[in-house]
Amino acid sequence: MPTVETQGFSWAATPYWWPFIALAGVLIWLIMRGSWLAAGACWVQNKDKWVNTYNLTAVDVHASGVNMMLRLQDTAGRDIGSLKLKDVQANQKMWDLVYNGILHSMAQGTANPSEKARTILKLPGGRGLHRDGS
Repeated sequence: MPTVETQGFSWAATPYWWPFIALAGVLIWLIMRGSWLAAGACWVQNKDKWVNTYNLTAVDVHASGVNMMLRLQDTAGRDIGSLKLKDVQANQKMWDLVYNGILHSMAQGTANPSEKARTILKLPGGRGLHRDGS
């Protein structure tokens, strides 16, 4: 078996290895193109799309096969597509940021999740919180 230590990279110039090199490249690409999730104090990002979690207008949860999917849209019309809920909740700090943003948007009155979303996400009932405490 060729190694970099004994033969350098000259073995890669042999056409025999090209299919293996191409297959390795495709596998690496498939693994790396997977989901990219990031969150900050008032935003969450899925791959190249992001939303402001403190200005959400739509919070929806739906089933896709065996997965529960979370869909968010903000007041600027940005939509992050569907996220696997388990992927977001797998990182407790990330989920806390997203959940707090959803709660803030509800309290602000811009987001009114469906009863299904409220049940699955364990969100409080009612539309927003009134400033007078009622």
